[in-house]
Amino acid sequence: KSCTSFIAMIAQERFGFDPAPVADLVYWTDVIDGALYPDAKTAVEMKAPAMKLTMVIESAPDHGFVPNLIPLLATKPLGEILDEPFVAPLLPPLLHRHEFSMDILKERTECKDRTIFFDVTDQDLEGYNKFIPYYLHPESVYSVGLSKSSFRVKVSVGSNPWAPQPPEVNLAKICERYGGGGHARVGAISFPVNQHATAIKASQEIVAELRAAVRSKS
Repeated sequence: KSCTSFIAMIAQERFGFDPAPVADLVYWTDVIDGALYPDAKTAVEMKAPAMKLTMVIESAPDHGFVPNLIPLLATKPLGEILDEPFVAPLLPPLLHRHEFSMDILKERTECKDRTIFFDVTDQDLEGYNKFIPYYLHPESVYSVGLSKSSFRVKVSVGSNPWAPQPPEVNLAKICERYGGGGHARVGAISFPVNQHATAIKASQEIVAELRAAVRSKS
């Protein structure tokens, strides 16, 4: 979880800092850094200026972008920053790619026994929004996804933060059996690109295990 609100509180109490002008920034920093979105719509639909700005920051084209951005974060509303000449042109292609990834995942995701599975190894979707599967399948508890980049095949294992029933399986322990890791609610396994078949087998075994776990509770 982000320390931003804590830092703002200490600065106010001990140094007389007025956090009011940056209240929106502090709020969204806590939400985004801690993935504390109130619902899947907030995490996926990218309507809030802070969400759009996060997309741009994560895809910053050069090392000078963030240093140029910092003074604006301290002095301007987030919505106005999106209109800055060095920010505005970067957003449309990112939103287009986000919408494209949503379309692909809508086609590829299958939810059975509250567990989603999808394989996008034939697509350039290494950086897709990890909350999209839960947005598409709000009834889900777990998700297992296969994606591919130039240097690895990745099995992503996650749990729905807004699940109708709490996830009980420790996903880190599952991933560790295949050489991966994570924590109780999210984990991943990386395989060399020449071990695609091994990654598929692992993902299928994990899906079967999670679906069985859900069935045992119903």
